[in-house]
Formats: sequence, structure tokens, C-alpha cells
Amino acid sequence: MRSAKRRFGQNFLIDPRKADGLVAALDIADTDTIIEVGPGTGALTERILRFGPRLISVELDKDLIGPLKGRFDADSNFDLIEGDIIKVDPANFAPDGFKLIGNLPYNISGAMIEWLIVYHRLVRLAIITVQREVGARLRAGPGSRDYGALSVMVQSFFDIKRLFDIPPGCFSPKPKVDSTALSLAPHRRIPDDIEYPRFRDFLRACFARKRKTLANSLTAAGGPAMSRKQVEKVLADLGFRPDIRSEQLTLSDFLKLHSIIKL
Repeated sequence: MRSAKRRFGQNFLIDPRKADGLVAALDIADTDTIIEVGPGTGALTERILRFGPRLISVELDKDLIGPLKGRFDADSNFDLIEGDIIKVDPANFAPDGFKLIGNLPYNISGAMIEWLIVYHRLVRLAIITVQREVGARLRAGPGSRDYGALSVMVQSFFDIKRLFDIPPGCFSPKPKVDSTALSLAPHRRIPDDIEYPRFRDFLRACFARKRKTLANSLTAAGGPAMSRKQVEKVLADLGFRPDIRSEQLTLSDFLKLHSIIKL
């Protein structure tokens, strides 16, 4: 097996049962287009191709391109893209939608989640492996210590289900933390007229000072154009206490607030 590279955050999945479980969760039909993030040594690639879908694997590590081509190029359903998945526009090769699978390097998990949100209209299902701590944040609800801007953002577009945990020994080299396999099924919960980048930045402002009240966070984010009294009045008009914190609000609450406060 080729050595993993730290700069790419590589940890290759070596447990066949976990690999089988991830691919099974993707519920593959031979009519599907699958995008695989970071095929690495091909543990998932091999299993996916058995079902006969069109498979597009995106690999950043140049040293893995040759071995992957040598192993899978004979399969007419296999395409390999050398590059960074974050910079790939899937509409160029999967305009009718796709399913996605990948053991995400820990150093790109946040960016990858945003990528899925940006292209959510094309995503049919995503099966991803992330650091367990990140998985908890993605699934967290109001009132939880893990609840934050990322939780609200991803839950605005996807239903998230925990599939199973993957201990360090299932990877080579062994990471220092446990991983979690998640299923993300598309389910947009915000109106079509809301621009995601603005809503994302609004949420980040709300959670920028988690130990402070929401009024403090919004006042700081609003700058001179928004006084503390103005913010408190908006909160009061919506029925919120002046000392409420961001982690106590639901998605519906944030949408109401966002419709009034423009940062």
C-alpha cells in the first residue's frame, strides 16, 4: 500500500466491512452517476464499480493517479479527474444529478460540506466519513453545545443521519480520533429567494461570539449602522428575550431574523 501524505490529510480505509457498509448505504443503481472524493488506493472504487454505475473519481494526489488508472481504466464506466474536488463544478459532467461518496480528509471536511450545499440541487445522496466531532456538529440541534452555524447551514439543505462510527484502526495510518459515517439526503428548508452566501455570513455573525448574547453578536456584526437598541427591538418584536443566545434559536427563528436584519 502506498504511504499516505500528511499534507493531503490522507488516511486510507483498510477495513473491508466498513468499506462494504459505506457503499451499501449509497444504494447504487446502474443508472446512477457517482462522484467519489479521494479514491486513494481504490477500496471504495472497486466496490462501487461492481454495481455498474458511471463512476467519476476525483483525486488530488498525483502519485495515486497512475495506480488508479492502471487498476480501473479498463472499466468503461470509470472516469478519473485529477484535481481538488472543492474546485470542481459537477454540473460539467453530472448535470442531471449525482450521488457522492468519500472518506473526507479532515482538513477539507468543512469546505466539502459547503461544496455540497452550493451544489445541493444536483445531489441525490451523499455518504461521507468525517471526524466524529464534526459529525456531532453537523447533526446537533438547538440547545446542544455542538450546535453552531455549520449545523444550521447544512440542516437547511439536508437531512443528516449517522450510519456508524469508524475507529482509528480501520485506517492506515491510524488517525488520532474516531470517525463517523453520515448520510446526507437533500431536503431544502429555506425559501428559494434566500441567497445562501448571505444567509451563511449572517449565521456566522450570529455565532461569532457564542459566549455572548445574540444581541451582542449582531450589534458587533452590524457596525455603526446598527445600534444595540435597534437589535434588541427587533428581537423583542419577534418574541425573543434580550439575553437569548444563538444556540437557542431554531432554523425557523434564524430565517425570521434574517428577513429583518441585513448584515
